[in-house]
Amino acid sequence: MEDRNLDIGYVFEKTFSIIGQKFAELAMLSLVLVGVPSLILAWVAAQMLEQAVASGSMMAAFSPSFILVNVVAGLLPLLLQAAVVHTTVETMSNRPSDFGSSLSIALGVFLPLLGLSILLSLGYAIAFMLLVIPGLILMTFWAVTVPAFVAERTGIIGAFGRSVELTKGQRWRIFALMVVAFIAFMIAGLIIGMLSFGAMASTQSYEAFATFNLWGALLDMVLSMIAGVVGAVGISVLYVHLRDLKEGTSLETISDVFR
Repeated sequence: MEDRNLDIGYVFEKTFSIIGQKFAELAMLSLVLVGVPSLILAWVAAQMLEQAVASGSMMAAFSPSFILVNVVAGLLPLLLQAAVVHTTVETMSNRPSDFGSSLSIALGVFLPLLGLSILLSLGYAIAFMLLVIPGLILMTFWAVTVPAFVAERTGIIGAFGRSVELTKGQRWRIFALMVVAFIAFMIAGLIIGMLSFGAMASTQSYEAFATFNLWGALLDMVLSMIAGVVGAVGISVLYVHLRDLKEGTSLETISDVFR
């Protein structure tokens, strides 16, 4: 089958259409899988930093516990993405989805997704340490790794290869899509970041900045939830679109994996 070009406008339009249709379900998934856990992790991290400042040594901030907190924090968006793959595919194929079934999908792949998350993080870290460009290239290669893992049961290593296969020939357009999304998230992040800074403006010392600030954490949580939902739905739509472009796979066929 001859490859067609990825339609960036279609991806954006379909992403926000699905968010509109499934707003309540997606909001609940984001709250449970990203919002509340990220708030708890922010509190835990703040406690660790506060203890490090109190002890006069910042080495505690690099303890195994602190590293674990950050690993789990990095896993949360992937968990949301796993759940949203189900919601997105079912919605696009005009089949019912609900909070419980989508949450079950995410929790059912928790452990392998943790392994996938670690490999993704290591790959990106190494690529960005070499130069920025290899990191950006890798992001386009692995753009749909999580949806491929969830919807095709490829296994962890197979998901990387499947993403490379699906993105072949479309990577410049995927990169353009990422740039537009990144700019939008940066603007949103800047606005909320200024509000968050305003909530901490009364602090006068470094020690005070190391303490947990509830309003700042809540604002960060809201941004994480919004970015998580938009990103997860967008990547899921991109995955479905790529399978249609490259293989002509019907929505019903993709959806059948969840039956």
